[in-house]
Amino acid sequence: MGLWRAVLIMSLVVMIVSASSARILVVDQEATGAIRSVNAALANAQNGDEILVMAGYYRESVDVNKLVSIKGYGAIIDGMGRTTFQMRSYGSSISNLTILGSGRDPAVVVEGYASVTGCNIKNSSIGIAAYKGVVSNNTISATAYGIRLNGSAIVENNTISGPLGAGIEVRCNSSRILSNIVTSAGNAIDVVGNNNTVLFNHLSSSNIGIRLKSSSDNIMMNNTCEKNRIAGVYLEDSRNNSVSSNRFLRNGNGILLKSSSGNKIIGNIVELNEYGISMKGSGGNLLRENVLISNIYSLRIEAGNLGDLRLISDPRARMDDNSFNQSIDESNTIDGRPVLYLVGARNVSIDKSYGFVGLIDCENITMRNQSISNSSAAIMLVGAIDSRISDCRLSRSEIGLSILDSKGCVVENTTAESCGIGFWFGRSQDIFVRKSAALNCTESGFRLEGDRRSRITDSRAENCTAGMHLLDALSSEIVRSRISSSSEDGIRLVRSHRSTVKENEVTGNDNGIAISGSNQCVLAMNNASANGIGIRIEQLSGGSAADNIAFRNREGIFVNGVKEFQFIGNNISMNERFGMRMGSSSGCNISDNRFVGNGMLGLSLTDCSDNRIYHNSFIENGSMFGQNAVDNGSNLWDMGPVIGGNYWSDHQVSGNPGDTPKNVPSKGVDRYPFERDNGWRSPAL
Repeated sequence: MGLWRAVLIMSLVVMIVSASSARILVVDQEATGAIRSVNAALANAQNGDEILVMAGYYRESVDVNKLVSIKGYGAIIDGMGRTTFQMRSYGSSISNLTILGSGRDPAVVVEGYASVTGCNIKNSSIGIAAYKGVVSNNTISATAYGIRLNGSAIVENNTISGPLGAGIEVRCNSSRILSNIVTSAGNAIDVVGNNNTVLFNHLSSSNIGIRLKSSSDNIMMNNTCEKNRIAGVYLEDSRNNSVSSNRFLRNGNGILLKSSSGNKIIGNIVELNEYGISMKGSGGNLLRENVLISNIYSLRIEAGNLGDLRLISDPRARMDDNSFNQSIDESNTIDGRPVLYLVGARNVSIDKSYGFVGLIDCENITMRNQSISNSSAAIMLVGAIDSRISDCRLSRSEIGLSILDSKGCVVENTTAESCGIGFWFGRSQDIFVRKSAALNCTESGFRLEGDRRSRITDSRAENCTAGMHLLDALSSEIVRSRISSSSEDGIRLVRSHRSTVKENEVTGNDNGIAISGSNQCVLAMNNASANGIGIRIEQLSGGSAADNIAFRNREGIFVNGVKEFQFIGNNISMNERFGMRMGSSSGCNISDNRFVGNGMLGLSLTDCSDNRIYHNSFIENGSMFGQNAVDNGSNLWDMGPVIGGNYWSDHQVSGNPGDTPKNVPSKGVDRYPFERDNGWRSPAL
């Protein structure tokens, strides 16, 4: 027997002699005549006794059904696939043990008001499952769940690492979770319950620091949540909780709310997260004295359900889910500047510098000279009427300027740079943008979605994925603007009927102007040059492209699935491949266009019918194939002997029009071609 073990046993004998009511039982695998197992000691114990377990490896499952204290001195208890300790007796305790090997069962189950203190628990499905009691100062690792609470308990000063599920799972009310350290968990603390208190915990490197689901009246205070992938704190479908005086550092979201209302978010430090504070479909929350520092996107407020953006409504009867009605005052700061969040304001002029601006159900607001960066939306208007934004500089935000369900607002001389979307207008009416710019935006420079009669004039979109994008935006206009170097479309119209694209400079894009599913649109006097495709028109009926320039593109104009469209007076020249390539289209009018020096063909018609092609100039096209035009369908290449057909540089005739037919491979024929270029515009000689 070792000297230290002999000394310890002698001291225990002294304690036994001095204690009249409680006994100390020693479990020792090495001492001669000693108790060899915890279960044997428990069988001999009485309420109030203390069991000391000396160093050794014990293979047993212990049902603690007496009020005893079990303390370890280097002991390892292996449950051999079963719960190692079942704490049934009120007031019993275990401490300083290494506990492992419970398999699918919890290593320790606490049923009575018992305590588990200072234990090292590992290699179990659940470290500790508690219905009552105190769980403190334990180290728990390599478990699916660290601590699971199914009844009110105190969990304090534990260190938990590596559970696949939750570090501390709370499925009860009125528990206290204090000063624990949880790392590398699924959710560090996961709460479904009410009136719980979560204080002074350090929660890191997990999916979520603290998650509340369908929970209310919980307090989360003075916690540190860092490097959690999804969020430091995540409230889901939860009400009337308090999140205060916490620090959120380097998380996906510092604070994330989803479908949660009536919560108080006060005095938190939110720093270096991807999103600082995010609220999705979560109206009616209160934010005070929060400090947001150096987050990629500081503040995000979004509707949980925007509804159908194609259905215009009165701004006073918005179609969102009331997500934007928040109580946020200027005591909240972003990078040292206050947050401005107005609800229902009228006739206000804003000149002070802010870190974020939200105008909700406001009317006649004038805002100038804001320089805002690093927000989900730097400036956000929802349900705004007759308001004006001018001379603002917005950058490095998901959306520079967001306008939803608004009417009659004006945006001028404002720049959005290095945003996801520079300017986003949704389900709004009569929005007027002028002299504004979107630069280096990763999605769209300007995106109008479900708008009516909105107008962009004298503006720029440069180096964006899509320059100006209209989606379900009816009767809208893009006029006198410059769109360049888009990796996709310079101007894109999708289901945006009766819209106008006019007098724009569209260069250096993949597609210069792309229109699909947008009936009765007008493209006029645009310069769509030096793009992949100058103008792309697909799957629509009616409308016109007149007096446009499609010059030195890879392909001038591409048309597919189009009916009853007018192509008039366009200059389609010097394109690398086709001047104009049309497929599966019918009933279109192609007249007074110039096809000059296009590489493969001036005009190609494939599987087209009933189109009228006349008064066009085909000059020196087809250097590759030697053809100005081809047609394999049934189309009309002239309008009879009076109006005539087209001018062909490779076909000599006499008269304007002449009567020597021009064959257009493989099925077309121009019966009345012209002798001179533009011969239809001058009297016949």
